[in-house]
Order: sequence, then structure tokens, then C-alpha cells
Amino acid sequence: MMPEIVTHNAAQALAELDEAQLNEMVRRVMGTPVTVTAWQAQLLGGLDSSPIPGGVYKLTGTAVTPTHNSLDWCLVIKILRSPEGLTLPDGTTLTKEMAETPNNFGYWPREALVAQSSLPDELPTDLRLPRFLGVTSVSEQECWLWQECLPEEPAWQWADYREAAFRLGRWQGTAVSHPQNHPWLSQEWLAKWVHGPLTVIFGLVDGMDGYNHPLLAAHFAPEELAALRQLWADRQAILDRLAQLPQTICHLDAHRGNLSWQGDDLALIDWAFVGEGALGEELAAFVGATLLLDYVPLAEAEPLEQVAFEGYLAGLRATGWSGDEASIWAAYRCAMPLRYAPVSLASMLRTVMQPEFAADWERKTGQPLAEILAHRAGLVRFYLSRLPEIQEVVQG
Repeated sequence: MMPEIVTHNAAQALAELDEAQLNEMVRRVMGTPVTVTAWQAQLLGGLDSSPIPGGVYKLTGTAVTPTHNSLDWCLVIKILRSPEGLTLPDGTTLTKEMAETPNNFGYWPREALVAQSSLPDELPTDLRLPRFLGVTSVSEQECWLWQECLPEEPAWQWADYREAAFRLGRWQGTAVSHPQNHPWLSQEWLAKWVHGPLTVIFGLVDGMDGYNHPLLAAHFAPEELAALRQLWADRQAILDRLAQLPQTICHLDAHRGNLSWQGDDLALIDWAFVGEGALGEELAAFVGATLLLDYVPLAEAEPLEQVAFEGYLAGLRATGWSGDEASIWAAYRCAMPLRYAPVSLASMLRTVMQPEFAADWERKTGQPLAEILAHRAGLVRFYLSRLPEIQEVVQG
């Protein structure tokens, strides 16, 4: 049986939240002295949320000013904690090295260090983080990151996606010639993810003879399953190709759920992965995870991809970049299938091994399992359709 997700229950810690501290954080977000009169916490995130953080909570409530005016307020607490020993949905147990090495994908305090660093000031003026309110150190292995609560926004139009990609391209095009030197930036994020959690995923699939499981046979043609096997066999060549491409600083998780228009500014949320990546690698999440998390229907994958590339390339050119557009496509085509096809396949198999996971998926999406699995298979098919030919990878 596939291992269950191990999650962190912070309800008790939140219930015992220090009143003076809460008052101070609400004062910071409101910009005026207040006394909190009532509040409640709501856990944010869905089925595909990462279990590495202790949880992201939206706190809302009321407060009064010294002149007895009542105000509504809202803020966000992200609980950052060491994931050492944590079991991921794919069965990986995170090691001390993964949790505490500054350039590893799982370095747990990275997001708090980002918020307190000069990196927010190094972004273009119309690209920003949520407003930082403070960090509370709970222990050597846990801290709480306090941030503004960003207002909800209308559904995005294609112009919103294009402009977001433009700003990412402009930022990353500038960073090629002005690299940031922060010791906590991740390095070779995808390679470390592949050689860690993804290795376990494929080990589980092989161990249960997953490629021959009736579930996969019902959703994939033999040549599609062969392509998945080949993707894994070629993983090091793909990673080597990514490493040869021009490098920049990337958010590495800039999908629709982590992007928010706030007036004329684009706010980027969740900086846990930020680090070095290939120019264009950002588009893997921008397209791949936006589809995976159902922000854009799979039927509109190609229009999303088109506006993403148009915007990103225009942003690069706005910085004076004159590189080869083929290198941007190469980064995207190497990163997206390797990052998202295996986890999508694993989530399908997990519904067989853990019926409670399947039931939870149905409950959270409001769809029957058959439709969910067909959609996830369609995503895998799309990711595989973007795989570069291995000759293209090896020859560069």
C-alpha cells in the first residue's frame, strides 16, 4: 500500500496564539493601533497542496481602534517547519539533508529568508511579494511567516496570463546579467527533485508492476506507457540539457494559484522553491501546474501555452535579450514532462491503493472518480506530447 500523507495539525497552536502578538500583527496590516475582539482561522490549500509546510492559514476577524471604531481585518500565517522525517504522498521520507541544506529543494526556512532579504527590492517595480508582516520563531525547526491577505480577484482572461508571463520574462531576462547572490537560493531544483521524490515514485510504480496495472491500461495506449518509461530512462540526459541552457533566477512555482493581480502589480506567492533555473524553465509551472490544478481547462492547454510564450519572450526582449528562442522552448519541453507526468501518473495509481484518497478527491472536486482519472490521463498525454526527441536532448 502506498504511504499516507503525514500532515501537521496546527489548530492547537493557533488556538493558543499570543494575544499581544496577534494585536501587533493586525496593527501592522491595518496601519493603526487596534485591539482584536474576535477572530477565526481557515486552512487554505487543496488536495494537491504540498505537505511540507505546517499549513497556510487565513485569519479573519474584527478589532476596535482607541476611538472605538470597529474594523474587519485579514492576514495569512504560513507555518514553515522542517520536513525531516516527513512522508510525501509519493512515499518519499525527507531526510535531514533535504530539509536543512540551503540549496536543496526542501530547505524549510527559505521562504522566511526570502521575505527578510533584499530579493523583494531586486524585483521589477510591478512585481512583488505579499506584504511581509513578520516572522515568529517557534523552535529551531519551525517558524511562522505572517503576510498580508491578498483580496480575491476576478477570473483571468488571456491578456492577464500574457502580461503575467511578460513580467516573469522581463524579471528573468534582467537576472541573467544581474544574478542574485543569496546563499539560500535552490540549485538544480528539478535534478534534486528527480533524484529524490521522483525516484521513489518510479520505484513504487515498478514495485507494484504499475505499468501493467489495469487502471493504466484502460487510460493509456501501450506506446504512451512506453513513452513514460522512456522519459524516466532519459532523465539524466534531460537534466544535463537543462543545465547547459542559459541560467537565471526562477520562482519555480509560478502557476496561476501563486500569481495574483493586485491593481497594476503582480504578486507572486509561495517562494519556497526560488533559485537557479534555466531561462524558460519557469514556463513549466506556468503552463503545467496551471493545468494540473484546474485553473485552465485541459481543452485550452494550447492557447495557454501560446500566450505564455508570447508574453515571456516579449518580456525577455524588453530587457535587450537577443538569445535563441529555441532555447526557451527546450527548457520548457525538458522540464514540464519530467516534473508533472510522473506525479500525475502516481496520483492515478494512488486512487487504487488508497480508496480514501479517491473519495477525498471526489469530494473536493465534486466529480466522479472516472472523470477525474480521465482528466488526469489527458494531462499526462499533454505533458508527454511536449517531450523533446532524445536526439534533440543529447545533441543540444
